[in-house]
Amino acid sequence: MDIESVHRFRRLAADDAFLHRVFTQKELDYCLAHRSPAPHLAVRFAAKEAIVKALSGLNRTGVSYKDIEVTNNESGLPTAHIHKRGFERLRIALTLSHSHSQAVAFTIITEAP
Repeated sequence: MDIESVHRFRRLAADDAFLHRVFTQKELDYCLAHRSPAPHLAVRFAAKEAIVKALSGLNRTGVSYKDIEVTNNESGLPTAHIHKRGFERLRIALTLSHSHSQAVAFTIITEAP
């Protein structure tokens, strides 16, 4: 689980280097298409943090934020994929929520049989 301040991402939205270091182009296209991108950036960052924390609990390290891509499926539900060799068998359940001031993400990661 992770929680982030949306306000922090209002300030960071102008930091192009940070955004491109942390988010994939697909994530940026989605977030920056909104009139107020900060909540969408914040909740995706919270998801990446939650996933990294869950992975460390499984003794799985070496994943960068950009290796993790948080998108919405065709039904609009959040999904996450880790684009790194050795992590293909992981199943990631993810829920996201944000308000005007806070963004929160919760994840459970299991390994596929």
